[in-house]
Amino acid sequence: MRMSKVALVLLAAGAVAPALNAQAIPVSSGFATPRVEISAGYNFIKANAPPSGCECFNLNGAYVSADYNFLNWLAVTGEFTTGHANKISALGQNLTLRTYMGGPKVSLRMNRFVPYGEVLFGEAQGSDSYFPTATSYTTSASSFALSVGGGLDVNLTRRFAVRVPDVQYLRTGFPNAADNEQNQLMIGVGVVVKFGARDAWSSPAPVVPPRPSEIEFSCSGNAGNIEPGQLLRIMGDAKTTPDQLKVVYSWSTNGGTVTGGGRSISIDTTGLPAGEYTVTGTAALASSPSTNQSCEVAFRVNAPKPAVVDTPVPAAAPTAAEMKKDKEFHDNVPDALFDYDSYTIRPDAQEAVEHAAAYLMAHPTINVIIAGYSDERGSAEYNLALGEKRANAARDSLMRLGVPGQRLRIVSYGKETPVCSTQDETCYQQNRRAAFALSR
Repeated sequence: MRMSKVALVLLAAGAVAPALNAQAIPVSSGFATPRVEISAGYNFIKANAPPSGCECFNLNGAYVSADYNFLNWLAVTGEFTTGHANKISALGQNLTLRTYMGGPKVSLRMNRFVPYGEVLFGEAQGSDSYFPTATSYTTSASSFALSVGGGLDVNLTRRFAVRVPDVQYLRTGFPNAADNEQNQLMIGVGVVVKFGARDAWSSPAPVVPPRPSEIEFSCSGNAGNIEPGQLLRIMGDAKTTPDQLKVVYSWSTNGGTVTGGGRSISIDTTGLPAGEYTVTGTAALASSPSTNQSCEVAFRVNAPKPAVVDTPVPAAAPTAAEMKKDKEFHDNVPDALFDYDSYTIRPDAQEAVEHAAAYLMAHPTINVIIAGYSDERGSAEYNLALGEKRANAARDSLMRLGVPGQRLRIVSYGKETPVCSTQDETCYQQNRRAAFALSR
């Protein structure tokens, strides 16, 4: 009836528990210790009938309890019980009995099974009955209440358990015109609901060491076989764990010269004899140089190909008609220029080739010599091969535009017979060309 007393018991538990909760609650195997447990169920009391002695009778009712766990084995608990019986004596009176108690509770958490013991103290109220005193009687009375006992909870899940059973000795002190004492047996069975059962609360989370930094490194080249003097380009690809860590690169080779740095470099093979060579790259974490990975790229320098060089044949001095024909030819068939170390037809060279093709298609009796040249950088062998590739590129472009291949003959002079000898880019550009001449 005085439900506020239940709240007082629970508030008292809440006031004591936080101060003690500074201690960490260990985790039991499989079932973490919950922060709060609430139980409710059926309650049975084998009670004494006033005025004295054991004219025993049974009360049937219910109970509600709440536990606050501040250690794995220790909690503070509050409990409310109620029971009722009819015609408990020859006088025909009834009895409604309520208790409001709280106190410490000790548990032994053995994974699924949790036996416990508790000592509770509080108040009991009796009503709708007969309570004699030395001079009169009342129909309701209050008394202290003291219970000692224990029980067993069986965990079903991390959230639910059953209580089978809770057995307590209950002592009260209602007036009975004699010794004013009652000794009773109280048994309860019910369900338990748990709240806040989480491992992070129950015990410190295990410290997971950070994953060590790692690096993966691979590299590749733009060619496996190259001509002497040709540049070999190497590209590295580094991946780190965690992502985007700063990486320091280093490169070495047993053939040629490393130029550039970082993840992309070039190998200058000028003057390198024919043979097989290796480029080695290493990528290391800037924060931990000992954490590194290496990769290798193998390449082969080919033996220089013999250049096809026409032996000049002394010719008679050109006539005026031949000189006029030569001038007309060169006015309509200009040289095609190339980029450094390249034999790809540029857009401006493509225009020259297209104009030349139109002229040659209009003059089907004209045969052409295409001569390939390079600037002075690089070895003679390499530049002879490069000049041949430039001449072939020009010849292939003319053939794609309809000029028959049998009218076109190629020759390479490499870096020999340059049209300009100044060592600057303007001069170099003039020498990197495919030149067209009339074939006599």
